[in-house]
Amino acid sequence: MGRRKIEIKAIKDDRNRSVTFLKRKGGLFKKAHELAVLCSVDVAVIIFGHNKKLYEFSSCDMREALTRYQYVRCPPNPLVWKDCR
Repeated sequence: MGRRKIEIKAIKDDRNRSVTFLKRKGGLFKKAHELAVLCSVDVAVIIFGHNKKLYEFSSCDMREALTRYQYVRCPPNPLVWKDCR
């Protein structure tokens, strides 16, 4: 028996939303770290919280990663939510 599919929608309760954010942020950063270690790649994750606070994880120097992103020769192929549906 597989997991049931959950509906993705905004969490209205402030406390539940904050707790979910902290847990998922930690999980995302852990997965980013695992990807960097297992595949020997540089990973950078930037999150702008609802309180305008910045959260970041980088397996290399963040400034270096952002500079590399700025000057990449091929056009980026970003994955945005509308592409995931």
